[in-house]
Formats: sequence, structure tokens, C-alpha cells
Amino acid sequence: MDDNPNRIKLMLAIENDDIEKALEILKEDNSNELLQPVGLLRITVVHLVAWKGHLNLLKQLYERGANINTSDKIGRSALFYAAHAGHLEVTQWLLKQNSLKETKIGIEFCCRRHDLQKQSTDRVDSLIGQDLPVPECCGRTPLHQAAKNNHLDVVKTLVKAGSNVNAQDERGNTALLLAGYNVNSNDVIEMSNYVEIIDVLVSAKASTNVIDLKTGLTALHHATKLGSPKAVKILLDGNAWPLFQCNDTKSTPLHVAASDGNLEILIILLKKIHQKHIDIRDKNGQTALYRACYQSYRECARVLIDHGGNLSAETKSGVTVIDAVFAHITSPRSFLSDIMDACVQLISHENIGEDARISVDFSILAPQRDLQTNVIIAFITATSNVEKLAILQHPLIETFLCLKWAKLRFFFFLYFLFYVFFVLSLSIFAITLLRKSNYFIPQIILFFCSTILLLNNSIQVSLLPRHYMKQFEIWLSFISAALSFMACMIVDNHQFIIIDTKNEISTPKFVLHLISIAILLGWIEMMLLIGRFPTWGYYALMFSTVLSNILKVLLAFTCMIFGFALSFTVLFYENEQFHDCWNSIVKIIVMMMGEYDYTDLFPNNTKTDKFFLTFTAKVIFLGFVLLMSMVLMNLMIGLAVNDIQGLQKMGHIRRLLKQAEFVAHLEKLTYDQLFKSNLLHPWFKTIVNSKRLVPTKIVLNYRDNNLCKSFRGISLELMESLFLLASKNNQQDKSNLIGFKSRYTGTKVMSSLINLQEQVHQLQKLRKPSISGKHLKLRRKRTVGKKIAT
Repeated sequence: MDDNPNRIKLMLAIENDDIEKALEILKEDNSNELLQPVGLLRITVVHLVAWKGHLNLLKQLYERGANINTSDKIGRSALFYAAHAGHLEVTQWLLKQNSLKETKIGIEFCCRRHDLQKQSTDRVDSLIGQDLPVPECCGRTPLHQAAKNNHLDVVKTLVKAGSNVNAQDERGNTALLLAGYNVNSNDVIEMSNYVEIIDVLVSAKASTNVIDLKTGLTALHHATKLGSPKAVKILLDGNAWPLFQCNDTKSTPLHVAASDGNLEILIILLKKIHQKHIDIRDKNGQTALYRACYQSYRECARVLIDHGGNLSAETKSGVTVIDAVFAHITSPRSFLSDIMDACVQLISHENIGEDARISVDFSILAPQRDLQTNVIIAFITATSNVEKLAILQHPLIETFLCLKWAKLRFFFFLYFLFYVFFVLSLSIFAITLLRKSNYFIPQIILFFCSTILLLNNSIQVSLLPRHYMKQFEIWLSFISAALSFMACMIVDNHQFIIIDTKNEISTPKFVLHLISIAILLGWIEMMLLIGRFPTWGYYALMFSTVLSNILKVLLAFTCMIFGFALSFTVLFYENEQFHDCWNSIVKIIVMMMGEYDYTDLFPNNTKTDKFFLTFTAKVIFLGFVLLMSMVLMNLMIGLAVNDIQGLQKMGHIRRLLKQAEFVAHLEKLTYDQLFKSNLLHPWFKTIVNSKRLVPTKIVLNYRDNNLCKSFRGISLELMESLFLLASKNNQQDKSNLIGFKSRYTGTKVMSSLINLQEQVHQLQKLRKPSISGKHLKLRRKRTVGKKIAT
């Protein structure tokens, strides 16, 4: 046990805030033994008095010869205790007495062997100082602790006294990095102190880009997560880097602000970020725009898009921003329409007249360093709902597609001409084979064309398999080219040569089968290619829609068709047309069109004994006429007519869909390595480069007679839609401006009422039910790092 029991009584009295008893003990004993350390941590009376903030008692101890710079076993001095607890007067007095400001606590203090006369093991002795701050052997200074615990006045005092604001602990943390560590973001006073601490430290030239070695976060990450626009602005003005990526998630402050939906901080950060860095990605490939859309923050997403955010940016899992918009943003079509509406503006805020001009900005559809059609393709792949695809009818998208088509149709004509050569060579090759003429030249042309088509289709599928695998045209072209290629290879193979009775070379029949299928599919694909032209697109869409629905109806009634076919095979077994099942099915389908051949099925001169199934046959035949010829055929005709009428409403969307897909295909084709190789002539490369891109911003005149020469492809109806949209935006801007003035330029009375309302709101926050000390300590232990991790 300690030799002097009064020393323990003195310390316990100070720890229990019993100052009167402590003074009595000091009066009774004038020896300096009461100032000696006690306990395992070697706590002194000076440490306890500084921690409790009793300045008068501290002065008396100092007059009795107490050493204010002595440290405990961990290295904590009186100044450290005062700064940690936030006692301003004690801190100021200690600094006047030249207390050491840069003393650090650390592992070397924990391991230091003190020359002690006697180590006490008494239970009461060991309990002294148990409520002191938890030991942190990481080399922190008093300024670290004051900033960490949000003691504004103490931080100001220490900085003014010359404390090193860039001192780092063993984890690399500075006072600026620890600021806000125990701040409750919902507490107005704590947040106000935090902002001022940031201001004090930054003004003292504290480094704003120091990194927490454990989490990889910066002070700007903390300020963004706490939701303090003022702190964020102070740090940015102090040259904090807004795009620093943390070690773990690779998130930037921009990602944090977008995830939390903090619009004000997001706007402040974007002022310091160049547009080309807006799509920086985290470890999952997510951009700030993706996070804002995923969290359903419409305004944050809109600000990021206006600043150049890429709507087609993909995550590592292949999910685009557009996918997040349609999945998580309420009313995605209206959201995107509003953004695109703002891209069409009047150059002057005057009413549209003969000299009015508008600017059309395609930046949202054609981001830099990316294919210009990627955003539109992202629109298409994000949803299969035709109603959602109605966004393609927006004047901005339609104008962009028209201009893009006008640029790229040169390559379409080349592709169309190439396909014409393919189909003609295939047809001529088939005719020469049948006539046993010289087929060498058409065979060479067919071999070359089919090889190029196979490569082209393979590249398309590999680039975007999810989309192109569903395209009917791709399958038609691929099968036709593959069959043509096989036919060319088989004809030249000597193993398949057949010598007929006249000693002449004959073509194998299975080759003719392949060629017949290839010819049919090739010419159908030619028809669909002609439908790519904007003028004829409706007809191709009508054909494909009617064909699709008829096939669906036939598949739905396949069982009934097979039932009648097999029944007629039994009833008319002596008729050659129903000799087997296949002939029966073909005949049934022909009979559905009205070709019955009734006299062949039921001849009048037939003897009764040969046709003992006549009655049953007539009954089933009557059922076939009613069910198949009348009901089913009229059903298919009605669906076809109804589809055509519906197509007049949705046909415009479908035509734009097909046009967008093909324009995207042509653009990708121009970026192929073939057009960059030395095999092509330089003048052709120049043409390709000039046809790739459309200007991201154009200006249209309302009464421009040379419009067709300047911007070919824009119809008069589309031009009128653009000007109507610009006029509507102009009127909305004026109304918003009037509303803004009416809200913020009112009388002094209105301004006073607004200020009064804000003050009442702050008082309501401050007058919340009090929280117990235990719960308050638990709440203050919440760290910004944990918030970001969650």
C-alpha cells in the first residue's frame, strides 16, 4: 500500500470533484509527497486537476512546486488532459507557463520503465484514474485530442500558441483529419464548432490532403459524409483534392455526396471538378451519377448529367446508368424528358420571330471519348417496354438520329451495295449450277461476300450479345451467309462430285437444298434492308409485325392443325394428297386458304362400299371449314388489321428504334480496325473520319431557307417541334424568374419572418429531450469512418 494515505485521499477527492476536502488535505500536509505519482499508470495530482478543469487548485499546486510538464506512464501531460477535456482556461494558463505543446503519447511511453521506489498493488491505489481517457498509444498531441473532441476554443488557443497543425500521429492522422471524429451531424452547435475548427486549421496552413492510412480517407471525405457544405468549401479553398479515391472502395467525395443525396455539397464539388473527370469510377465501376440514380436522388442525378455525366457508363457487372434510371427513378420517362427539354434553348429571350435562333445541344446523347450512339443504345437495351421507348420520339433524340443518319448513310449505301452483290452472286451461282455452266466467277464473288458477312455478324454479336442475339435480321443474314459459304466449299470438294449417266458432272441435291434456303433468306434480308430507309420503314415494320403475330397464332393452334391433318389421313387414306402425315399437314394449310377440292375428296360416282367413312368425313370436313377456314383465318386477318392500325400509333417509335440500332451498327463499323489500316486509300480514310461524328451543338434559324443544305435530314415537322420546345422553355424560364423574384425580393417584413422562422427551427432542435451522460458518450463514439463503411 502507498506510504502516504493522504495522497490517495487527495486524488480521490479531486476525482470526485470534492475540492473543499482536497484543500483541507493540502492544508494539513505541507510536504511535496502529495504531488508524487500513484497507481499503475503513475497518475499525479496535477493530471487529475487538469482533467477536471479546477484552475485555482492547479495554481495552488504549481505554487507548492508541482511540475506541470510531468507525464504519466503513457506520456500524457497536464496540457494533454486539459485539451482532451476541453478546459479552455486551464489550457490557456498551462500555455502561459510554457507547458510543452508537442508532447506525444506513444508506445515508447507505454514500455518505458520508470524508476519507482515502490509499485503499489493496493486495490484503492489501482482504481485511481480509472475514469481518465482510454489510453491511445499512437503518438497524438494535445491539438489532436482537442480537434478530435470538437473543442473549438481549445483548438484556437493551441493554434495561436504555435502548435504544429501538421503533426502526425503514428497512423498518419493530423488534427484536421481527426476533426469531426465525434461530431453528431444532427447537432447544430457541434456542426458549427466543427466548421470553425476546419476553418482555423486550414487558415493555419494545415495540409488538406493528408490520408488516413487505415481507411484511406481524407478530411474532405469526412466533411462530405457529415453533410457540411461550409466545411467542404473551406477545404476546397484550401486546395483539397475533390477526386481523391480512398484505398478500400475507391470512392471519392463526389461519390459520397451523390450516395447521400447532398445536393448543395455536390454543386460545390462540381465547381472544382473538370467535366472530363465527372465519370471517375469506384472499385465496382460505379460513377457518382450511377450512385445518385441508384439511390433515387433525382436532383443530384440531374445536376451530374448537366455537368456532363455519361448516361451510358457501365459498372463492372454491365449495368448502365440508364438501367439505374429506369429501375430506381420514379417516372423515368418524364425525368429524362425534362433533362432533354433543357438542351433546346432560345439564344435570345425574345419571342420567336423571323430571325429567332435556337441552340440544340447533343452533349447528353454524345458524351466525349465515347461512341455517340452509346447513350441511345443504352436507352434501348434498358427496357423492352414500348411505352418507355417513347422517349425516342423526343425532338432532341430524333434530330440527333436524323443528323447521324445523314452522316452515316454513305456507309449504309456501301453495305447495301455489298449485300446486293452477295444476293446476286448467290442467285447467279445457283443458276449456273443448274445449267451446268461455268460458275467459277460467281463462286469467287459469293465466297468473298459470305466470308465478310460472317465476320461482320460475328463482330456484332461479340460486341453486344445481349442485344444482337435477339435480332431477327442478324439470324437471317448469318444463316444465309453460312449456307452460301458451305455451298461454295462443298462444290469445290472432289468427294462430292457426282457423274451422271451422260458422263457429266452433277451437283449433289443437298447442295441445292442449301442454296435454295440461302437464296430465300438472302432476298428476305434484302427486303428488310430496304426497310431501313426512313421513307419505307413503316412497310417493313408492318410486314414483320403481321408475320410475328400470325406465327404466334399458328403455334397456339398447332394441336388443332395436327389433329385435322391426322384425321384426314385416316379418312382419305386412298387419296394421294393425304398419303402421309407431311402431305396432310401441307394440304390442311392450303385448305385453310379456301382451296378445298371438294369434288376430289367426295366424288359423286363413288360406290358406297369403297367409301364407308363418307358420313364421318363430311362431318369432320364441315368442322374443319367452320373452325379453321372461317374462325381461325378470320382471327388472323383481324389481328393483322388490328396490328396495322396499332402500328400507325407505335410505328414511329419502332421505326426510330430500328433506325437507332442500325445507325449504332454503322458507327461501330466505322471504328473498326479495317478503316484504320493502311490497306485503305488515305482519301477514303478522310471520308470515314468526316462521317463519324456529328456536331454536339448546332444552331437553327426559324426562317432558314438553307436549312436543307446545312442540316440535311431534319424534316420541317421536326424543326417545328424544336422551335415549339424552345419557346416553351423560354416561357418557363421567365415564369421561374418571376417566381424567384417574388419569393426573394419581398418586403423587409417578409425577410424578418423568414429569419424568425429559421431561428425557431434551430431552437426546436436545441430543445430536444436531454440525453443521459452514458448515452451521450456512446453517441459521441460514432466515427465518420464507421458512417462511411455503413
